[in-house]
Amino acid sequence: MQSTRLEVIAGQGGELATLDHEAESLAMRWLLAYGSPRTQEAYRAALSRFAAFLSEHEAGQVLTATRTHLDAWARSMQAEQLKPASIAANLASVSSFYAFAVSCDAIKGNPCEKVRRPKVSDMSTRLGLTLETARKVVAAAEEMSPLHRAATGLMLFGGLRVSEACRVMPADIGEELGHTVLRVQGKGGKLGKVVMPPAAMRLLAEALEDARAQGCPVLHDAQGGALDRFQLRRAINAIGRKSQLGRPLTPHDLRHGCATVALEVGEPIERVQDHLRHASPITTQRYNRNRGRLDFSAAYGIGRGLAS
Repeated sequence: MQSTRLEVIAGQGGELATLDHEAESLAMRWLLAYGSPRTQEAYRAALSRFAAFLSEHEAGQVLTATRTHLDAWARSMQAEQLKPASIAANLASVSSFYAFAVSCDAIKGNPCEKVRRPKVSDMSTRLGLTLETARKVVAAAEEMSPLHRAATGLMLFGGLRVSEACRVMPADIGEELGHTVLRVQGKGGKLGKVVMPPAAMRLLAEALEDARAQGCPVLHDAQGGALDRFQLRRAINAIGRKSQLGRPLTPHDLRHGCATVALEVGEPIERVQDHLRHASPITTQRYNRNRGRLDFSAAYGIGRGLAS
């Protein structure tokens, strides 16, 4: 089984750039720890970038690299004007590889552990959706196909990620204690439950009925085939054009909008965190467009409390 999975991982991206045999073998086993192909792809790309950097500067191999090499790589990424989040993600990926190498006794210590990573803003750089623009998206989707309506229901109301939305089957939606609940498999294979409000189920109704009849995913093409993330992205882009937002609409804008709308209508952040299945409220807070607005200052609540 392990050798088969290694072959699959290798087949997804070929050999890792400029890695020697020992490092490549170790990297393949490292990637086995991550079930998501997209995570494997991102981690593979980061390690390949660092290996290519070492090769370009004739600085040796990945397993003999030092902190000095990694500091130099970080500075080179800054010189290339990569975003701080991208630099931090690349360094975190390579650090994960080295931590795995240490655990396998391939090296004595993690040279990336103490490398300084750029500070990443705790505010999302995405525009997302406000309550007003989210209403425009819903209104546009309601005039479109069952696919467009269902995608909006799952991602704007349910806050699903692209991969999660593409996998939803009719059997994943059921009743629990009087609530309509969607069971999803999220990041890292974690199972979760998402409450679907009546408004979302109305958007899902036609696509869901068709999916039950055909025995296919809720988001499907005309032949009943499952959508991939590229097809879903095109469908969401079409909703954005009809909404006349003045900018492209992406799948993550809908998940982002799920958070911003919930916070804008006054839902407590811990409830929004649970709904989006975020591990930390810090992640949820990045979507809060009301942060910093003077009319949302806690000072007014304090004043009302003390004056009463």
